[in-house]
Order: sequence, then C-alpha cells, then structure tokens
Amino acid sequence: MLSECYRVLKEKGKIRISTPNLCFLLELYKADKSDFQKEYIRWSTETFIPDAPYDDAIFVINNFVRDWGHLFIYDENTMQYALRKAGFSQITRCPLNASDDEVLRNLENEERLPPGFLRLETMTFEATKA
Repeated sequence: MLSECYRVLKEKGKIRISTPNLCFLLELYKADKSDFQKEYIRWSTETFIPDAPYDDAIFVINNFVRDWGHLFIYDENTMQYALRKAGFSQITRCPLNASDDEVLRNLENEERLPPGFLRLETMTFEATKA
C-alpha cells in the first residue's frame, strides 16, 4: 500500500498515516496501568465486547486486532522502516491533528472516541516523496 501511495504521489508530495500503535497495546497488558488506561479498558469492553465476562486488557487487545481487520500492528521503528522502504524520506512522527503542512492539519476525527482515547491508541507519521 505504501509503495502504491509513493507511486501515485507527485514529487515532493506528502503522505500522512495514522495507525494503531503496538506499544499502546503492550502497555495495556502490563500489570501497572494508569487510571486512564483502566478507563480505556472499561469503555472499550462495554462498547465493543459486551459479552466479555469482565473488563480486562486481553479482551480489548484481541478485539482491537480482530474487529478492525488489522493484519499487522506497527511500532514506530517498523512504520518508519516501511515508509523508507517504499521510497519516502523526511519521515516525522506528528501529534494528532498537527502538521507543519496546513493541508494535513485536523484530519483525525478525535470526537469519535471519548476524549484522549484516539491519542492513546494512535501514532501518526508524515513523509515526503523524494
């Protein structure tokens, strides 16, 4: 997919990718969770896994991968490698809805989840066609 994006972009064109962050899922599984992570697990279980016997990260993690059709969950290093391999340069990690490029600002729909949850689960990158 990234190679095809690279192919169709004009020279100096930019791509913006927002994708789940594997580190977020691994952090959910750790025993020492923040109150915010616990709230995410409770909300996610109630919203997407009503038949789960109790709120637990293992149900949330499995549901996260299975129900959204993900075949691969990236970490930062692997996403940067994939972008470089496709030919992109000037790869930067960006906060949600923030960009040095005005056209690429405010693209992520944070309102679709409770406040802060999309930021918790997502990493965003921009890269340029060389």
